[in-house]
Amino acid sequence: MKRKVVAAFIADIYQDMVKETEYGTISQALEDDIKLLFFASFSDNYSSTEYTRFSNYDIGDVAIYKLPNLNLFDGLITYDSYLPDLFQDTIRKIKDDCPCPVVCLGDIFDDHHSVVNDHMLSLQELVDHVIDAHHCRELIHVAGNLHLSFSQERLQVFKASLDSHKIPHDDSNIVIGDLWYDCGPRVVDEILQKYKSYSDRKLPDAIICANDYMAIGVIDELIRRGYKVPEDVIVTGYDDVIQSRYHDPTITTSSQPFEGVGRTGVQILEKLWKGEKHPMLTALPGIMQTRQSCGCHPRHSYQEDHLRDFYATVIHKLGKLSQSSTNLILSVSSAESDEYVFREIEQNCCTDTGFKDAVLCLMDGWERHHVVNDTKDFEGCRFEVVCGKYNGESVKREILSQGELLPKAMMEDPKPYYLIPIHHMQYFLGYFIVSPELKNLSQANIKSWFINISTMLENWHVKKQLQVTIRQMEIMYTSDTLTGLFNRRGYTLNFPEYYQSCADNRTGLAVFLIDMDNLKITNDTYGHDEGDYCITTIGRAMKLSCQSDEICIRSGGDEFIILARNYDRDKADALIGKMRDNINSSVEQDKKPYSITFSIGCYLQTPPEGNPDNISRICESYLQEADKLMYAEKKSHKEAAGK
Repeated sequence: MKRKVVAAFIADIYQDMVKETEYGTISQALEDDIKLLFFASFSDNYSSTEYTRFSNYDIGDVAIYKLPNLNLFDGLITYDSYLPDLFQDTIRKIKDDCPCPVVCLGDIFDDHHSVVNDHMLSLQELVDHVIDAHHCRELIHVAGNLHLSFSQERLQVFKASLDSHKIPHDDSNIVIGDLWYDCGPRVVDEILQKYKSYSDRKLPDAIICANDYMAIGVIDELIRRGYKVPEDVIVTGYDDVIQSRYHDPTITTSSQPFEGVGRTGVQILEKLWKGEKHPMLTALPGIMQTRQSCGCHPRHSYQEDHLRDFYATVIHKLGKLSQSSTNLILSVSSAESDEYVFREIEQNCCTDTGFKDAVLCLMDGWERHHVVNDTKDFEGCRFEVVCGKYNGESVKREILSQGELLPKAMMEDPKPYYLIPIHHMQYFLGYFIVSPELKNLSQANIKSWFINISTMLENWHVKKQLQVTIRQMEIMYTSDTLTGLFNRRGYTLNFPEYYQSCADNRTGLAVFLIDMDNLKITNDTYGHDEGDYCITTIGRAMKLSCQSDEICIRSGGDEFIILARNYDRDKADALIGKMRDNINSSVEQDKKPYSITFSIGCYLQTPPEGNPDNISRICESYLQEADKLMYAEKKSHKEAAGK
């Protein structure tokens, strides 16, 4: 039976809560032989800092969720509580239009099957604990962003718990946080302000935070201001992230069943595939973890040892990752071709990055700054595998078939893969297929690694464009637009090389100076278009007559120069004869009512050995000598015409 393939929309894959949910999803999928493809982004969703000048970055980031053709998938799992707020509308539309079964993890959506932690029971246990075990009567709840359903649920549980204990409360018992550490100073300011008018207390008995990150931020700010936890105030969190276990004091919290949520999401899909009915909402209970921040456990120092070991590992890996980025930046800065760039990316993509496999796929025409506004923008797009490592070996460069996102071998193996967007600001370039090591790696640093890849590709694209522009400018700088020959600068730029070559080889250097006869008469009689025809005909005849590496030049108006090396008199006379034959042939073929003639002077000399003292003077002297010879011939032409 063909293996089922499930798409998973996820963000912040290295965050603690996300990782545990991922472990559950991956474990269940591997046990049941289900292929998982994670479409992942990185975000600053839990920071109050708004990088508004980088807002276009999010356009390129969210494109990864528009990439998969869900008609080719058997199911979709969305890690909703971890997806950035600004992506929610886009992802909600994708889910609503999804042709396959959808399961949402961590948040409730009425139209889709959802798996969540039982916030009602778990948070109620925490509130009951501080009231019953620690006799707290004055409680403040630090809520999360209230447009998130789980934040609203936790707020309602807090209120209901106070009601059940007949503890009066109103809006003054609520402070709104942002689910991240950095709200600590503001939250503490608001709490202290609330109790400013109290004569008997400065703080409530307990602060119930909607998650651990805010709890840690609040505790750190309280300690900074001289307050003690739990002696002056009890603080609790929620989620049981790894930092809560090693913080000083350790955080009393509720451990969410993250792994169970991940496993259950896959199990629900399997039931739906079989045609079985399943409740739209599945709530799994958490486990209360009583620790030092409520006073249930005495303060010890052993947690610091564990934390020190943990962060020593993290710092070591960050150093390696930083070295990988540095190696890439330095190596690609000297690149001269696409192949060189891709080779350097390949050599670094599995070195110190925590990726077991890493394959870069670029969009066909990635250099054309493609902006993805809708899933339809990917219709007809194809991707090319340009470099990477798979099972320790270099991947072959290939174009993926329409609708394919992975090379055949990677698609057929049972391993889960993550597709990470590669984009420069809003411009989508492609994606990296990776199998990451999720432990002990930093979200921000991995994000920076991918941004470095994107920036390097864009810089290489700009460098190539600049090289083309420079070549075009060089051509414009040295070319005559009418004939396509070199202009006068072409003579002065090439003369030193030709002169030295002839000096070294002891051969003749020839400078031909050509002046068309009677151009003014042609212009006055037949018009300037015919005058241009005469000039271009002479230029074309020059190129046709030159058989070696001669430099053909229009120096201005009706004057032309040929710079030629390794010449002798016979070769020079032959060139002049060919030019006249080619011109006469063109005039006859084009049935022109006039003839085109020219006067020519050829100065031919073998340069002396050694380096010249003043090449510019010599360059002009060759022209002056050729000019004398040309005018001598022009004089003879006029005399012949007068007879």
